[in-house]
Amino acid sequence: MREQGQRRRHRTVDRVAWILEVAARAPDGVTVAELARTLEAPASSVQDLVNGLVSTGFLLEQHRRFRLGPAPHVLNLIAGQVVPRISQAELDELSRVAGTPVLLTVRVGLDAVYLARGGEDEIPRLVPLADGHFARPLLRTAAGRLLLAFTDETERRGLLDELARHDPEAVAEFRRALPTIRASRISRSEGLADPEVSALAIPITDGPVVTGALALMHRRRGRSERPHLDRAAARLLAHIQSSRG
Repeated sequence: MREQGQRRRHRTVDRVAWILEVAARAPDGVTVAELARTLEAPASSVQDLVNGLVSTGFLLEQHRRFRLGPAPHVLNLIAGQVVPRISQAELDELSRVAGTPVLLTVRVGLDAVYLARGGEDEIPRLVPLADGHFARPLLRTAAGRLLLAFTDETERRGLLDELARHDPEAVAEFRRALPTIRASRISRSEGLADPEVSALAIPITDGPVVTGALALMHRRRGRSERPHLDRAAARLLAHIQSSRG
């Protein structure tokens, strides 16, 4: 019997998730034929999935083109503040206090996704990744490592089993670092995802639950940027604490 924590991908679920993402990224909508080519799947199978998504409000149809519907937003409203809600003005202020660019990040399955960014474009190539909300490797980003560390233990075990199939070295290193990340509530990346970028992540919480992360970024200049990011994180945490007080 498979352990509860061991998750395996499901082709139909993967296709549904990909259809929703493609539709979300297509302001003018997308056709069934375009989806079928992207998924490399029979058009008839894609049409069946699209029909079901339209009937449940996850997609909207107009002139045989499909856009993201209201259902995902409604589910988020029903669930409450599942996704951290920080305004652009607040993010810019957090970046000003920290003295570094700040990226608001959540975990989506096996990936870290940047929701928004605050501050100057100090590292230009990160701008399209943040603004386009593209998936980043969970174990290769400071924010992803932090979010994984505070994922429910059973789910975390299953995610690590899945990640170990593709990146066993990163999983082994993360398991060694896990107690320190959980104890300090800070995660670091010295060039893990990008050799020219250092990052430090701190959690965003809703009560006791970690719902997201703030990633502080700094360009690497041939030496560790840890002292700079440590000071930035200390300023940011003090600011957040005083704001809540």
